Amino acid sequence: MRILAASDIHLGRRPRHGASGHESWVLVVNKALELGVDVLLLAGDVIEHERAWLAVYGPLVEGIRRLGEANIQVIAVAGNHDWEVFSRLVAEEEQIKVLGSGGRWERFAYEGVDFVGWSFAQSHHERSPFERFTDDVVSSSLTVGVLHTDYGTAHSRYAPTTAQEYDRSGIGLWVLGHIHRGGPVGDGRAFYCGSPYALDTSEDGAHGVWLIEAESSVRWKEPFFIPLSPIRYEAVSVDVTSLDEVEQVRSLLRKSAKEVADGLDFAGDLYLTIRFVGSLSVGLSLAEVMGSAEEEASFPAKEGITCIIQPSFLDQTTVAIDLDQLKGGSGADSQLAHLLGDEPLLLDLYRQFEEESYNASAYSSLNAQRVSDEEALSSARRAGLTLLEAMVEQKRGGA
Repeated sequence: MRILAASDIHLGRRPRHGASGHESWVLVVNKALELGVDVLLLAGDVIEHERAWLAVYGPLVEGIRRLGEANIQVIAVAGNHDWEVFSRLVAEEEQIKVLGSGGRWERFAYEGVDFVGWSFAQSHHERSPFERFTDDVVSSSLTVGVLHTDYGTAHSRYAPTTAQEYDRSGIGLWVLGHIHRGGPVGDGRAFYCGSPYALDTSEDGAHGVWLIEAESSVRWKEPFFIPLSPIRYEAVSVDVTSLDEVEQVRSLLRKSAKEVADGLDFAGDLYLTIRFVGSLSVGLSLAEVMGSAEEEASFPAKEGITCIIQPSFLDQTTVAIDLDQLKGGSGADSQLAHLLGDEPLLLDLYRQFEEESYNASAYSSLNAQRVSDEEALSSARRAGLTLLEAMVEQKRGGA
């Protein structure tokens, strides 16, 4: 038995980059046909939402029928996005079996393998699906479970499940949907397929499908990842310490981007988010380094990869200011330098301002969400250094 597993295709959603929202479905179908698998297993959210049914019906059914002509069985569960529309659209297609409609567990035997699954019955499900799991859905046959779930938590609106529940199920391999980053979870008994096509800049890393093969009549081989997405998102760290000119930073940026590209086994468009770190020279503008906020800069990297620098960036730098030198003065900048060097006092002041803000009538409707001491110190220090930089620049301008 050979199974190709995928999830979170989201037919009807237009990716952040790429020509078509249907492209990932075509890629999945083509890969199943190319490999000649026995089953295409879909772990939920095949469709984006109910309103998309008119646009996705044709491509969805066409793909299922192409698979049927190649004698490839499609087995699926419905997720929180397509719980209402998916089963209805494929109801007349004999080549697909949707498991567990209505929020019940169901077993489906196909060519000596049992497929056990549960589907969403509404857009949110705050209890674990395993609360309704019964031993009679598990047989002595080689079995694979399929579930759309929020793994590793007892509290979620999206069918929360815990590692212990999979251990107690008696099923040796679980194929999961919902999280768009693929890979094994827990002890490897379960794994997320991830979305086959990177849909958004936050979905970094490789995206694709998984090949599952039987090792024996009672055991599965370790699932094998197959990359599919021609779009990939990654972050690049650029350390600006000791750099004081725009072109120096740009040169390092291009070099760092190429190094990331060279280290990837990937072909296609590589979209990069730049994360500036280190000590930023006073007066050096990262906005100037990046240029226009509306334009993406692209350049070829290694063969088969085009690097595309996204205009938005992350500034995680600290300002290159000699606090010890400023402490020797007597002005406001000296007082601020002393404050930034006294972490207990800085944290105490941050907490005072935080408390006063939440108690102010203008913010009374906000829920108080207090950050950790480490995050509070980081925010306070960055704000203080930004103000101190402005003070230093103002003094230089008036000199």
